Amino acid sequence: MQKNTRNLGASEILELVFIYLAEISSLKDYDEILEVLANMGKVLTNADRCSVWVVSDDDTEIWTKVAQGIDIIRISKTSGIVGASICSGERFIIEDVYQDTRFNKEIDKESGYKTKSMMLIPMYDYDDNIIGAFQVINHQGIKTVFDTRDMEHLTLASSYAAETLVSAKLANEIEETQKEIVLTMGAISESRSKETGNHVKRVAEYSKLLALAYGLSKEDAELLRQASPMHDIGKVAIPDNILNKPGRFDENERFIMDTHAELGYQMMKSSKRPLLKAASIVAREHHEKWNGKGYPRKLAGENIHIFGRITAIADVFDALGSDRVYKKAWDDERIFQLLREERGTHFDPKLIDLFFDNIEAIKKIRETFKDIYIKKVDLTRDKQITILGAYGTKSKGYGTTAFYLNKKNVIDAGNLLEPLNIETIDIQNVWMTHSHLDHIIDIAYILDNYFNLRTKSLNIIGLPDTIKAIKKNFLNDTIWPDFSKIPLTLSSEMAVTYTEIQLGQEYEIGEEESIRAFQTDHTVESCGYVYTKNNASVLITADTYSLDNAIQEINENTNISSIVVECSFPSEMRELAINSKHLTAELLFEKLDAIKREDIVIYIHHIKPAFFKRITDEIAIYKGKWETNILEDGFFVNF
Repeated sequence: MQKNTRNLGASEILELVFIYLAEISSLKDYDEILEVLANMGKVLTNADRCSVWVVSDDDTEIWTKVAQGIDIIRISKTSGIVGASICSGERFIIEDVYQDTRFNKEIDKESGYKTKSMMLIPMYDYDDNIIGAFQVINHQGIKTVFDTRDMEHLTLASSYAAETLVSAKLANEIEETQKEIVLTMGAISESRSKETGNHVKRVAEYSKLLALAYGLSKEDAELLRQASPMHDIGKVAIPDNILNKPGRFDENERFIMDTHAELGYQMMKSSKRPLLKAASIVAREHHEKWNGKGYPRKLAGENIHIFGRITAIADVFDALGSDRVYKKAWDDERIFQLLREERGTHFDPKLIDLFFDNIEAIKKIRETFKDIYIKKVDLTRDKQITILGAYGTKSKGYGTTAFYLNKKNVIDAGNLLEPLNIETIDIQNVWMTHSHLDHIIDIAYILDNYFNLRTKSLNIIGLPDTIKAIKKNFLNDTIWPDFSKIPLTLSSEMAVTYTEIQLGQEYEIGEEESIRAFQTDHTVESCGYVYTKNNASVLITADTYSLDNAIQEINENTNISSIVVECSFPSEMRELAINSKHLTAELLFEKLDAIKREDIVIYIHHIKPAFFKRITDEIAIYKGKWETNILEDGFFVNF
């Protein structure tokens, strides 16, 4: 059985890659090299099979150069899911190919093989022309489907395959240059820090443009273009839990993260190749600052190599201006303001002037290499909410209750800052279920961290007693500032406003989106919500004991297909659960017996982490006929 690469760290992934590269370095036959690359793609993604598809010379067909388990086949370039990926340039993660009308079932019939899940990524040559696709089939893990982590690994594998195809066509350069080029460029392609491949392309093009504007020779400008994508190569040695942490680093984490600049330099400093020598300089010096307060060596002014000074601007500009799945891009006005403020402090003042002198060309590069995000295909559902906090208390790795409905609306605020980070500046409405601290705590922190960036009030919405409790006991100038008296820096609106809601009234929160509150049963006044999008609904309760009103909603509203409900304690704590108005697994499913429908999917949250295993074991015992899902931070609820 192959090792699950989702559980491997960066160094282990690279070690695995090196094993395959060592094998490739001894091969000269084109087909044999591709076979090894396909094996690498298979192992890196825990797939049962991996295929390399190539566009024919006349651009009319695609054919498998490597297709494990089946003979070579040829199909029209526009045929099937592979053709769709090649023609559109999109990446696909598909959980069930037989629900996708593009899937060519004839291949399965001819081979006798059953395809279930699939993942695809196009391959590009040096001129960004699509030359084929990398495809993996049937994930071998417990969940049997691919995820974005597998896509990151496939990106790594596909970059090697594309490099091999192009190099072989160009003159057998594989034998002489493959080891170093694949090692360095591949590390960037892995995108462990959640940056897209187009990020490094844009940084490369911005860097070349600024280099030429600064007066560097065409040769040096081209050298910088090739070297600058390696600026963060040292991040390959940074642990995942630090590299991909969504919130702020503590002092120790920041120290570890900052070592990536020196680590990148050390990886390449001994190379005799001009490209890697340049890359080592870029890696080491792109975080230095003009005023000498950067790292790792606190160089200042022109003591910082021009390659480092240029890449610093290119990298910061692109990082701030690019949308990611985990953050929203800054608008140009904010980016330009920051660059001007940091002229002569962080950045070389002459380069900042040249940046603005060439701003239209820079914008054109950004548009040419704009991001195309991974598309996860779900043919049956287009409505979902994100669980930002799923647990019944806050501790390391566990967030308390918060549900993301859309970019402006959340239910509860137990865990907003860590998963959303700067995106919290877009949140306008927090729909409160009740006033307990674990459901309101991040109201304080998103205001505290992003007060100076917000342009709209944070509207706290809830039942009258909930609003009263928050005003009196929380945002009261004693526990935390009364932000309803404080205007925002970027607008005349107050930082906080309050809105009392009525039970049963429908409130519009977006196009074809609405929310309605219903009474729940807790130790303080509380409510749950029915969230509706495009005539489909999900019912959400937070802390509650009685489910009578929720069950009435479910029985009377056939648009509700999923419910989110709490389960806080193990059944041995039944008395505590009742006294604190919470549920155990046994109590929960006793109450759910009153539902008169059998088409409801149950999502369970608010489990106390200390009792997680005991409660989930009990849910498995008591759930009976119900389809149940245990929620964790970052999970989705489909409805």
